[in-house]
Amino acid sequence: MEETTKRRLFAFIIDFLVVNLIIWALTLLSYPVIAFTGSFFLYNYWLILLAIVTISYFTYFEYHGGTIGKLNQGLKVASKEGELKYKQVIIRNLPKICWFPLILDLILGYNKELRLFDRIAGTKVIMGDQ
Repeated sequence: MEETTKRRLFAFIIDFLVVNLIIWALTLLSYPVIAFTGSFFLYNYWLILLAIVTISYFTYFEYHGGTIGKLNQGLKVASKEGELKYKQVIIRNLPKICWFPLILDLILGYNKELRLFDRIAGTKVIMGDQ
């Protein structure tokens, strides 16, 4: 496995754990209020909250220099056309809110340098010192 690919995998695992920690903390903090008010129906919308947290986390941090995982692994997202735009970061992270598109994105981009949604967004992941 190529060095950059290994780093991207480890960065994704770290970011996955961070997003899960955020959701866990939100669950822990909201449970007393939900239990006290009997509003357990709110947990029906937890997957929507997970999608919002995931896309917000990756979009915000990648636009501002890198997610916790990418910074840990010395990676960052760069635009092919110059300055990175929010639209590009949102597009490249859309598959992360649902596992099927993410798996499809990885399979379709496996033999190529970039993931499918990196190509669509016009972005690439580079080593942080480049």
